[in-house]
Amino acid sequence: MISLKSIKKSYNLNNENVQVLKDINLDLFPGQLTYLLGESGCGKSTLLNIIGGIDNFSNGEYLFNTKSVKNFSEKEWSYFRRKKIGFIFQNFNLISHLTALENVEMSMILEGMSKSERRKHATELLELVGLGDRINHLPNQLSGGQKQRVSIARSLANNPDIILADEPTGALDSKNSEQIMKILKEVADQGKIVLVVTHSEKFTEYADKIIKMKDGLITDVTHFKNKENNISNEKENHKNLALNKGKKINWSTTLKLAVRNIKNKKWRNTLTALGASIGIFGIVTIGALGNGVKEKITSTVDENTENSSISVYKEGTELLSDSMLNKLSNVKDVQAVYSYNPFQASLEASNKKKVTASADTLVPKKNQSMYGEHYITHGSYPSKNNQISIPERTAEELYGTPNKAIGKKVKVVTQLMSLKDVYQTVETQAVITGTVKNGSIPMLDSVGLSYPLSTQIMNENPQTKGKSMQYTIIPSSRNKVDSIIKDVKKMGYTAETEEDSSKEISNYVTMASVAVGMLSGISLIVSSIMIGIVLYVSVLERTKEIGTLKALGAFRTDIRRIFVTEGLMVGILGGVFGVVGSFIVGKLANFIIKEGFHKPSLQLFEFNIYQIIVIVILSGFLGVLASFIPAFRASRLNPVEALKYE
Repeated sequence: MISLKSIKKSYNLNNENVQVLKDINLDLFPGQLTYLLGESGCGKSTLLNIIGGIDNFSNGEYLFNTKSVKNFSEKEWSYFRRKKIGFIFQNFNLISHLTALENVEMSMILEGMSKSERRKHATELLELVGLGDRINHLPNQLSGGQKQRVSIARSLANNPDIILADEPTGALDSKNSEQIMKILKEVADQGKIVLVVTHSEKFTEYADKIIKMKDGLITDVTHFKNKENNISNEKENHKNLALNKGKKINWSTTLKLAVRNIKNKKWRNTLTALGASIGIFGIVTIGALGNGVKEKITSTVDENTENSSISVYKEGTELLSDSMLNKLSNVKDVQAVYSYNPFQASLEASNKKKVTASADTLVPKKNQSMYGEHYITHGSYPSKNNQISIPERTAEELYGTPNKAIGKKVKVVTQLMSLKDVYQTVETQAVITGTVKNGSIPMLDSVGLSYPLSTQIMNENPQTKGKSMQYTIIPSSRNKVDSIIKDVKKMGYTAETEEDSSKEISNYVTMASVAVGMLSGISLIVSSIMIGIVLYVSVLERTKEIGTLKALGAFRTDIRRIFVTEGLMVGILGGVFGVVGSFIVGKLANFIIKEGFHKPSLQLFEFNIYQIIVIVILSGFLGVLASFIPAFRASRLNPVEALKYE
């Protein structure tokens, strides 16, 4: 039973208090179909919304089975609507992307009913209203009368005590209108309170009571049948108001609703995800490039030999005099000192084939172990004047196989490499004594010049005679490396091992990656804002849907979770798009390097699965952050205003 005592409702409009309901006193009983008649604007819809708990009253008392609902919290009102109220709207308010069956199921989903139970019950209800053959149809595939019958079935889903119908026949023809009223009469006869709000006096023959309103007041109450005394104590006790079992929509249902909403606007969400993927693409690509460069650097340094030598040079000075040899040789624990010079070299074979490569000065044969046991793959280590080693790939380009290159004479044109000055070239003849692994020097296939040959080339050039770019120190033992470096630095020179050099290069790569990553991060922030804007627009577009869910008893947290889940999914989708795009570009670049530049060992882009997973999760997290404002706005929409939104 519902009892309204001195209910008043007023609004503040332009600093003026407008009274919509004025001292409403009304009792509604189970088993009655009650008509609430009145012209538009008389307050009947406001009264219905107050009874349904989607609008508040200003003054008065609202009793449900003798219990006051005046001080209900927002959550208690939601649960009250879910358990006790079934709404039938003039405009149906079906959720457009759900089938008839799923629309009816929604109330039961909010109640936490199992899938099998709610599917069975929803099917029975649709069959009850004559729509057993339309259960899988979307609302846009149904006629007006069919939509209203789905709305009736939905209102009965949780077996509520009260059915509130707002102009249920207003959008229907006479035939469908009469069918709807017959159904509502049958529902009332089952012992439920049925209140029909209308401005039309058609079909009043189905009413047990007619209440007329005008200007916010009840002007007349007519009883056709008296059922007030038919309420059993057992029924009332069974229907006592209990508000301690409210459940939230489970995650699987939330995910399903989010997926449906995304599919409903699939092109917009796909374009949004593509926009979000730009930042992810940049971060993944830079990460893969950094991985590839670092892997190449570390793979070329033998763990057993990375501290076998120390490079010494002077910052800001291109060439050092030979007098440095004596100075460095006198440093404690130094076994030997050799000059080192890097060159750019052009090799021409007797068959007129040419290749261009970098070239490095090798240490004398007695210290060749610093390059590792497997440095020479074919032939022997170049130790005499006019002897060189070449990479296997270079040997294949010139002679077909590495073995065929051994012992061949080549014309070598070299030029000392420098960032400061340009040096003249030196031409000489050399014999290939051995081949080395491809890419044995970081990032480049390098020709090895024997120590005597390198010295000869430097002395043949007047610009470099008696000088060196830098020196290589061979320590007496590896555990003396740190002390030697310390002593050399005291002399005013820079000293570092191969490991130090590799770390420095890696640091430069890391810094470059961070710099580019920051730019990609800006793109991520912009894309996150874009996701937020799209979801905000979605809130506006789905305002009625949100109002419907609230009228069915959805909690604020349910609404928030739907939109947050959508933000998460769009973010993850953007992350996946970015990763896939980066993977395609990276693999394509590796293929071009391998086939176009003939460097199969140089995989410039190396993708790390753990990095990818973290980045996709990050993208989803940004989508969640972007969805917070739209989600909170959606959850706080007033259900009455939401249902009226156009």
